[in-house]
Amino acid sequence: MKHTLFFFLALFLTAFVSSAQSPSAPADTLVGMIVNQKGKSLKNIPVTASQKDGVFKSDNKGIFVIPNVSLYETLTMILPKNKIFVVPASGMSFLKIIIYEDKFETAEAKSEILDTGYGQVRKSRSASGNTVLSGDELRETGQNDILQALAGRVSGLNLVYLENGTQSVTIRGGASFSLNNSPLFIVDGITVDSFNHVNINDVQQVTIMKEASIYGARGANGAILVTTKK
Repeated sequence: MKHTLFFFLALFLTAFVSSAQSPSAPADTLVGMIVNQKGKSLKNIPVTASQKDGVFKSDNKGIFVIPNVSLYETLTMILPKNKIFVVPASGMSFLKIIIYEDKFETAEAKSEILDTGYGQVRKSRSASGNTVLSGDELRETGQNDILQALAGRVSGLNLVYLENGTQSVTIRGGASFSLNNSPLFIVDGITVDSFNHVNINDVQQVTIMKEASIYGARGANGAILVTTKK
């Protein structure tokens, strides 16, 4: 009974603070990571959002994903011992929440969350259809262009040159090669327009995601993630 009371209190709190949210903020995918002050992942933490129905729980890595939501959401977390924290997302799509005894901190955590496997995988071939190639594998092709090096080595990746000389790529097997079907390009966690500025000799790894819903509507055509040497 006591847990039920606190749950409904949490829903009330999210509804109360929703008036502070920007009503015109576009929907996106919010990915959060919950850890304690020692950096240990906190799993099975219920999270609610002020403008979204349902309860989302953190997984074994402390990660929760809320799709189709404003990045200016207000989140409510119910912690052990019925402790409740109300957390503003503050426009961050990759949000790290650090829990202390009686307070919390938030930070942008793009690279940290991607490294957990959300956006990148550790195996060269995964059950989800993602493909990972090392920088050495790309350089073995003799190509200086990253997309040209990927062409022919990744199933479902198609590369063509348009009349204006620009490249068009799809990675989901679509019949159309219009620019609207291009995947999301990401370098070290940052979205870019192309890989033209990346030297292939600086590439450590490339991840090709045929399904990239973690990036919301932006990842509808998949994503190509380049990790450079650091």
